[in-house]
Amino acid sequence: MSRLDTVLYPAKGERKNIFFSGKGGVGKTSMACITALQTARKGYKTLLLTTDPAAHIGNVLDRPVSDTITPIESVDNLYAAKIDQKKATEEYKKNVLEDAEAKFDTHTIMAMREELDSPCTEEMAAFQKFIEFASLEEFQVIVFDTAPTGHTLRMLELPMDWSKQIQLKAGISTGISEADKKQKEVFDKVIDRMKDEKSTTFAFVMYPEKTPIVEAYRASQELMTLDIKTQLVVANLIIPEEQAVTPFYQKRRNMQLGYIEEIKETFKDAELLKISMFEDEIKGIAMLKNIGTEIFDIKEE
Repeated sequence: MSRLDTVLYPAKGERKNIFFSGKGGVGKTSMACITALQTARKGYKTLLLTTDPAAHIGNVLDRPVSDTITPIESVDNLYAAKIDQKKATEEYKKNVLEDAEAKFDTHTIMAMREELDSPCTEEMAAFQKFIEFASLEEFQVIVFDTAPTGHTLRMLELPMDWSKQIQLKAGISTGISEADKKQKEVFDKVIDRMKDEKSTTFAFVMYPEKTPIVEAYRASQELMTLDIKTQLVVANLIIPEEQAVTPFYQKRRNMQLGYIEEIKETFKDAELLKISMFEDEIKGIAMLKNIGTEIFDIKEE
């Protein structure tokens, strides 16, 4: 098994989570869709999940995607879903308050309602939904199309805020409930999987220019503080050699090649994938299959 195979496919009897992150507009969603289709074609039951509030995986797949796990028509083994931020937040508030109403007085409930209107609640609700999907045992591969870098890092750091949420839910006089303890165990299990290089691949997508490289590197260093290593980097939107026929495009391509060398040096411990720029919008199962065949060097079935 090649190094690329190791970061893409689960070991026998194991599961694999693959996260695609990076700054906005670099092609994370396309790369997540291409990869999910690839693992599904390899025979792994795959879930493509987006945590990006501005998600458009449905547009790339050219198939409807909702907050319910749905099989993708005409593709064996591939399922998709998106986290509906608003719906997740309302569900989270409802569950917290229903639990609290059985324990606390009206004054405490009012204080909790106020606290639950904070932005942190939206983040926590989305994270809880993410944990719910990430802990599903029925899928062999889960591919995550994440929000732009800062949002993703914040989500991954949320377990550090768990104690604050427990305090809010428990109030000043009640201990942690059994349900909260069980939920905390699920949280910890998912986070431990994310730190395990065999179980989780964290990938950064960037186009070969200075700003995306710098941002991805900073984010990778921040992930290291959470014991999460970057194992895959994707250099996207590379001008094909055969298209660099004018001085302008030759200069742009040479610049890109220089930055690809910088990506290799900056992320020397990660596998590198290079993706050409396409003249058409990346959309539809047929095009995603063709690109997957090209970049993963597989034979058509």
